Amino acid sequence: MIKHLIVLDGPSGAGKTSLARELQEQLLNDNWLYFSLDTFTSTLPVSVLAQCQSENDWQDVDSSTLLQNALLCVDTLLKAGNNVIFDSVISTSKRALQIDLAFEQHDRFYVGVHCELSELERRVAARNDRTIEQARHSFATAPMHLIYDLEIDSTSTSVKELATIVAATIYEQKHDV
Repeated sequence: MIKHLIVLDGPSGAGKTSLARELQEQLLNDNWLYFSLDTFTSTLPVSVLAQCQSENDWQDVDSSTLLQNALLCVDTLLKAGNNVIFDSVISTSKRALQIDLAFEQHDRFYVGVHCELSELERRVAARNDRTIEQARHSFATAPMHLIYDLEIDSTSTSVKELATIVAATIYEQKHDV
């Protein structure tokens, strides 16, 4: 069976975006598009985005609608025949169900990306686009709500090595990527 969707779930700062970018390079027999919830949130007005990221204040954003719209975009890309790597912090069982339902028509590969809290805090502090509180909250809530095909730890393993593990696992399961 051919996998057309790779979903990366893990806390902020775990390296999901870097992993997605490296997977794009390692899966060169096909083009893989990268899409994340951040892709969608980056379209918000700068002032709202700054409030969300620097103050961890999301009160002016309907996050459920934002996620649903992002999932619709990914679903449309998949239905158009594209391969997609999607990354998100799936922090509740409700969000996990939304993702399962949104992608139920597609063959998908779920990856849980773990990282030690101290390393997440270090990475997030260096980024300046998240708060330590976001890292701590996402550490406590993700990944844990999906049934993962693979779980990896990015604390001390290089992105290149993690991508190789993900790609090899997909290939080992006899899925053409």
